[in-house]
Amino acid sequence: MAKLYVTLAQVTCQLHDKEGNLKRMRDIVRKTKGKIVIFPELSLTGYLPRDDLFKQAETMASPMIKAVIRLAKETRKDIVFGAPMKDERVPGLVYNSCLLASGIGRLFRYDKMYLPTFGPFEERVFFAEGKDVVVAEGKHAKAGLMICYDMFFPELSKLESLLGAQLLVNISAAPTTSRPFFRRVMPGRAVENAIYVAYCNMVGVHGSLVFGGGSVLYGPRGEEIARGRDLEEDIVEGEVDLSDLDVARRFRPTVRDTRVEILDEIGNVLRKGKAD
Repeated sequence: MAKLYVTLAQVTCQLHDKEGNLKRMRDIVRKTKGKIVIFPELSLTGYLPRDDLFKQAETMASPMIKAVIRLAKETRKDIVFGAPMKDERVPGLVYNSCLLASGIGRLFRYDKMYLPTFGPFEERVFFAEGKDVVVAEGKHAKAGLMICYDMFFPELSKLESLLGAQLLVNISAAPTTSRPFFRRVMPGRAVENAIYVAYCNMVGVHGSLVFGGGSVLYGPRGEEIARGRDLEEDIVEGEVDLSDLDVARRFRPTVRDTRVEILDEIGNVLRKGKAD
């Protein structure tokens, strides 16, 4: 079925309370009608556990992650959430990760590639940079996974779209100071790839950061389908029709008209700059 509901769970995620955050996830997944249910960045631990990070970090086979997989399989929903994840091969490395537990029991993991380290942000102090782009094969849709600051780099959205994503999913813990920037770039990501964009942002206060909310679902023409309230918890639900991607791309073929030589030249310029 091409039509389905998407739920954006714009919630406060409590620091150091994984059991409480997981219980909240269970309640929301079971009570909402979305076939894809999306939670904010680092929703399992809160943003960000800092000195407690290494103790809070999970593995792909940890009890907490397995619990979300069971929940997804039980409800037959795709669940997208955030957690700090340990490197499976290199001890001491932790990633800021977006995970999709599919309704058939599969697990996909994307590690945040663009780590903000400016102003109030210090993610490179705590996290290693991700290296791989991930388009997750959910039960209900192919989702290109990304996290917060990733949204500002169009090459990531373009690549995920070219790899077959039907929906770009961005989980976020963006403060109020970032809100106007996200509101400007997100419709552009939708239009330039003729794709659905789902953005789920945290609310609440952690230290000096006041998370802004404003979760939103965009259609492939940049139209707003559903939006959450600012600065307070909200469950945002909207219907998408995945078959509309074919129509949108036929009338505005931004994916078809992507020029590989331009992308190659970007790479050449960046490599030359780094070499210099």
